[in-house]
Amino acid sequence: MPAMLHGLRVLDDYLDHAQTLERTRGLTPGEVLQARLASDMLSFGEQSSITCNKVEAHMSKLMQRDLPAPVRPAMMYPALKGRLLETRGFLQAIEPSMLNGAHTHTYNITPTIAHGWYGGNDYIRHLVMPDFFFHISIAHAILRHLGAPVGKRDYLGNLSQQSGGYS
Repeated sequence: MPAMLHGLRVLDDYLDHAQTLERTRGLTPGEVLQARLASDMLSFGEQSSITCNKVEAHMSKLMQRDLPAPVRPAMMYPALKGRLLETRGFLQAIEPSMLNGAHTHTYNITPTIAHGWYGGNDYIRHLVMPDFFFHISIAHAILRHLGAPVGKRDYLGNLSQQSGGYS
């Protein structure tokens, strides 16, 4: 969960970078939100939105709860920032005991990307975390492609020598 909280903060920073890029380059407000790396990929705004939905779905699955309905916020900066804030609140409300045994359960994954039964550790290591970081890295790549001055330091976010303790 600390890695997800951290990653959601990075996405929030990327939304700020996108707005700055629009202002400094004279782009139409919201233009960066619609940008894609390829026509068959999600837009920059959708990368943020889908990340939130997947965090809630994956964590609900790990807690053996019903999956929440996906939220589709308006593709506007305030709505997307609000969605990130809601998702951070969702994560912060999870008590460690709510995940007891999550690594020992078996999870049925249905298509589209992966399918089959996965043990808890494999589900977390091979699907949950890579899926989470994929969407953040695509958002990063879209910004870079458009000429935003973001680099590895932005992708890594605000790191400290302390571990955990994200609030």
